[in-house]
Amino acid sequence: MSQVSRRIFLKGAAAMPLALWVARYANAADPVVRYDIASPNGAAMMEIYANSVQQMQAMGPDNPLSWMWQWYTHFVDGTTTKANEIARIFGTTVTPTSSLATEMWNTCQSHSGQNANNFLPWHRMFLFFFENIVRQVSGHPEFAVPYWNYVSADPALRGVLPLQFRLKDDATYSVLYRPNRTLLANSGQPIQKNQAADPMDISTAMAKTAYSTVGAVQGFCRAIDSGIHGAIHVLVGNKTNMGAVPYAARDPLFWVHHSSIDRMWVSWNANGGVNPSTVAWARQPFVFADPQGQRVSSRLLDYFSTEPLGYTYDALIPPAVSPATTLAATATTATRSTGTKPQSVAKAQTAAELGSRPVHARLVPLAGAPTTTVLGLNPAQPQKHAYLVLKDLHTWKQPEVLYDVYLTPVTGGRLGRESHVGSINFFDAEFHDHGNGAMAEALGENFYSFDVTRLLQGIARSGNPNARYGLLVTFVPGGTPTAGAKPLVATIELVIQ
Repeated sequence: MSQVSRRIFLKGAAAMPLALWVARYANAADPVVRYDIASPNGAAMMEIYANSVQQMQAMGPDNPLSWMWQWYTHFVDGTTTKANEIARIFGTTVTPTSSLATEMWNTCQSHSGQNANNFLPWHRMFLFFFENIVRQVSGHPEFAVPYWNYVSADPALRGVLPLQFRLKDDATYSVLYRPNRTLLANSGQPIQKNQAADPMDISTAMAKTAYSTVGAVQGFCRAIDSGIHGAIHVLVGNKTNMGAVPYAARDPLFWVHHSSIDRMWVSWNANGGVNPSTVAWARQPFVFADPQGQRVSSRLLDYFSTEPLGYTYDALIPPAVSPATTLAATATTATRSTGTKPQSVAKAQTAAELGSRPVHARLVPLAGAPTTTVLGLNPAQPQKHAYLVLKDLHTWKQPEVLYDVYLTPVTGGRLGRESHVGSINFFDAEFHDHGNGAMAEALGENFYSFDVTRLLQGIARSGNPNARYGLLVTFVPGGTPTAGAKPLVATIELVIQ
């Protein structure tokens, strides 16, 4: 076993609680700072990072500090299973190290059927221990994982892959280059270049008022997960890279992407967003290995604040309020205060099987739905809002594109900015083995919700007489999808809440 002795693992067989670990091993000085890669400090961190990646890739896969171990903590290679990989690497004799791998590998949350609320704290946990391992490997205790600021307002930076990840022949940074990224990413062009709208716009997610989903209204965690998080994965990587869950953490880009996601959470909290306090799911424990080879046990709720973890960011994202999310916030507050439940008023009778051309799905009124000028828009209940809900996504392969979603009247509608609802991706909509076959057919939550109240109000102003009888949902690929992917949206409905 390279770099870490078996004796250390035997000594650490009983997992150390996080609070004790932080008190004993974490930096007692001022918090370390995670910098924007585009800044001089960020560039300095990138050099440390590149050198550490090279060292970690040279370690054997049985070493918790190795690149493969870190990759496999997220998800093992998609061509095999966790059980097979543990047998291949460690043999059939159970050891403290193989037991640790069994506990750690394939524990990524929430892309294979786990609670969608786990996404943000689990990935913060994952990044925290990775960051400490890089400090150990590099000998730089001041190291902090920099973030790729793809949501920057600077057009030269927005959606543009940092140069350090594009230098395939550079002596220092070639270790960060991956040929199986998209052409736009590796050529330094904005990855959103060919999209109908700007997927880098996170104002809707940042204006959410609740952490968790409430009825038909996505909470902040799910909005970030299914939105900007999944979009970045799909727009930069293919099905054997960032674009698919089993391979995502193999790319060094993964970590600076998730540093950016974590920064969004810190910013949301700083802007007034409140994390859950007394929820059962937050007490779920996970085990990680620290740079000394010790098992550290901690719960998701131990990661709700970065202050005890000893890091901060050089700058945060300011508050953002968009008209759509103001409506969503109002609906969320109304649901909590009045106890009203979401009501499905229209539904597509068949699933939408997507491909390389636009696909339409017709929303038809359900029994009991009120007859109004526009389906889903009831002037008698102005406090309620309409949401286009897309659920139960599935794909046999990663299509490697985003799909834009439009909502129009059945006739007389036009695909354009005024009818554009948003975009969806299939990052966690592919079947994967998540450990010994137990979750071989589990998918991520795959729940999208778009507030379409203002859009329906616009249709009402147009006076289209057919809007009361049905609406048309159109899915348009933002590029050429992978052949044979067969992505599907099984449930399409219009919900009032």
